[in-house]
Amino acid sequence: MSIDPTNFILLDAAVPEQRARWEDLWDAWPHGDVVAHPGYVELFARPEDRVVCASQMRRAGGILFPLIVRPLCVEPWAGGEANSCDLVSPYGYGGPFGWGSFEVEAFWKGFDQWARVVHAVSLFARLPLFKDQLIPFYGETIVKGPCVIVSLKQEPDDILQGYEKAARENVRQAKRAGVTVEPDPDCRRLDEFLAVYYATMNRLGALPKYYFSKSFFETLIAKIHGHVVLFHALHHQRVLSTELLLSSEHYLFSFLGGTLEEGFPLRANPLLRHEINLWARANGKQQVVLGGGYSGQDSLLRYKQRYAPNGGVAFSVGTRIFDSTSYEALIDIRAAWERRQGNQWSPPCDYFPAYRG
Repeated sequence: MSIDPTNFILLDAAVPEQRARWEDLWDAWPHGDVVAHPGYVELFARPEDRVVCASQMRRAGGILFPLIVRPLCVEPWAGGEANSCDLVSPYGYGGPFGWGSFEVEAFWKGFDQWARVVHAVSLFARLPLFKDQLIPFYGETIVKGPCVIVSLKQEPDDILQGYEKAARENVRQAKRAGVTVEPDPDCRRLDEFLAVYYATMNRLGALPKYYFSKSFFETLIAKIHGHVVLFHALHHQRVLSTELLLSSEHYLFSFLGGTLEEGFPLRANPLLRHEINLWARANGKQQVVLGGGYSGQDSLLRYKQRYAPNGGVAFSVGTRIFDSTSYEALIDIRAAWERRQGNQWSPPCDYFPAYRG
């Protein structure tokens, strides 16, 4: 099967020449969102996975769609589907991204041809947040959200005034208590960040998947050097609240963070939030993306909305089923395997692909 290279190019991060082309294309992209960098995508891939970028290159634009190709043969329940795989975008709002001029129909035609070649069963993607990055998605889209975004177009004093009253008072209270905030673009206090982060995960009873290892963070910092920045709220030089953010050309993305219990009465995190916004504005960012809650309208989402009462933005996920016969067969194979293990399992209605739910 011949795929027109003028309209669709598949770049593999494991092939040095292709990785270099991917990085060149990422450098040429005016937005430069970290989530589309191969070094970032690799962090969320297993050893058996393949990290690729479906792309289109034009003189005045292009398309970047970073993906993780997950072989089904490694799943204990997958049975005879050894040659099949599924596709997923990396953690975050992972694409496809478009800018300038591009040929969207030709891109998706090449994409579908490639998907057949690799025996892809399904695709799941968290689509970009910002309208100027979106391309038409050829598949089903489901609206999610909201995601909280702080606009930095105002003057610094007006940014503070844009918070809810309780948030403004918490910022002032933290300052009166002697809390200070320190940006840490070189991540020198990584160990202190980790201590606070792990203590927060313990307090919340977080799932094991949220206990990212120290090597995960060290690799993140090394692979996308200059695009990771830590912030710390300190009291008597002790880190009480901390956050790791990803820095793109126009935005800061809140990634992971935590607060010690001792930081709550001192309002360490509200001051941290505010100083991050001021730093981002001073460094030419247009918005700070805080993200959403754990599950819909929960307390975490409500807390974030205090800093952007009108900043809730809906986002969408995109899904594709390339091979409906294999998709349904995988559900049956998973159900049979679960029964043999003595488990009651049925495909969840709110999870895609259902056979992985």
